[in-house]
Amino acid sequence: MNLSLYDLNSLRTALRREDVLRVVRDACIRHAEHDVICAKGGELMFQNPPGDCHIRFGYFRGAPIFVVKLAMGFYENPSKGLATNNGLMLVFSSETGKLVAILNDEGWLTSWRTAAAGALAAKAGAPSQITALGIIGTGHQAEQQALWAAHSLAASSIIIWGRDFNKANRLAEKLKGNALTTRAVETVEDVFQHCNVVITCTPSTQPVVPLWAVQPGTHIVAMGSDSLGKQELDPHILARARIIMTDDHRQCAERGELAHALRAGLITETADVSLGLVLAGNRPGRISDLDITVADLTGLAAQDIAIATLAVELARPSLSHAYDHIPLAI
Repeated sequence: MNLSLYDLNSLRTALRREDVLRVVRDACIRHAEHDVICAKGGELMFQNPPGDCHIRFGYFRGAPIFVVKLAMGFYENPSKGLATNNGLMLVFSSETGKLVAILNDEGWLTSWRTAAAGALAAKAGAPSQITALGIIGTGHQAEQQALWAAHSLAASSIIIWGRDFNKANRLAEKLKGNALTTRAVETVEDVFQHCNVVITCTPSTQPVVPLWAVQPGTHIVAMGSDSLGKQELDPHILARARIIMTDDHRQCAERGELAHALRAGLITETADVSLGLVLAGNRPGRISDLDITVADLTGLAAQDIAIATLAVELARPSLSHAYDHIPLAI
């Protein structure tokens, strides 16, 4: 079959939020059930200017394709009039090794699958009544997390904190165009005073959330610590948490919030449960509304495989006919 090239516009047109949530949820479950073949991802870290490049690859057992994904984030790009994120996904036949599709998504597919994972994790551990959704961070993923998690939680009130209050305020104003009540606050403590679901999505290398700010009943989704050296939470928060969910234990123990708590001797290697098992209904994400709970997310190759497969199916439905003998369904 011929090589297909999809640009950002065609992908945006084809994909819908509910479809992405569905396949990312299934991907998390399949990862937890060891139904994904993938090796440890690679990464490059840059200091001047600050940025990173993540490389992930893998396939679902028995699937007709495998996926290689590159995703970049350069955090000073907005000051240069450029998008923070970039990247692409390569789709190959697992029967012949032939390149069958290039998804030139400019990092958008990674952004959406990350937003979906955050929204799913937010709902998995949320208390029964949501007071407000808190967002720690002001960048592109902070915006996406606010939109996706608010949708999944049916939350209409969002409170935002960032190191630069003006950026936080600009994001709050931008989000108001989505029928949301939003405001920026001056301190992280202000977020936790008013919100019982908080998503952290910063590139911080030092804790920005102190233990004493976290109230009983709070659910935290930590997104930012996805590379060596990154950290957003005081590790004592994980020691206080009744439930810790991880998307992948090994990754989180190496580079997530879990890693910092483990190295400090505050928790044991068996302290966490798989987010995929929680999403499948096999483990609880919360026991009591007074629990402090944490979801530690470092990103899964399974999520990239899932959204790439979905994109190929929806952007060019006729492509699936070439694989009538091996269904593309996830």
